[in-house]
Amino acid sequence: YCNHTLDALYQEELATPDVGARQQIFAQIHQIYLADFPFIVLYSPPVIFIVRKGTHNYQPSPLGFQDENVWEWWCDNGKC
Repeated sequence: YCNHTLDALYQEELATPDVGARQQIFAQIHQIYLADFPFIVLYSPPVIFIVRKGTHNYQPSPLGFQDENVWEWWCDNGKC
């Protein structure tokens, strides 16, 4: 992503000690991001499932459901 206007605004922001002026520069940077949308997100938060010790054959769904294969679970002493 190459945007010379954005590069100039970043340099101006770094050189400006006044907080109010910097806030105005950040607002301009934000408007460029909203218009150009230069981001590609390659991250999604992990889906974490917790089961009790003694639970067997638990496999969470790739879609994030906890009970994907509930009919295949089994637990020690019949208690999960």
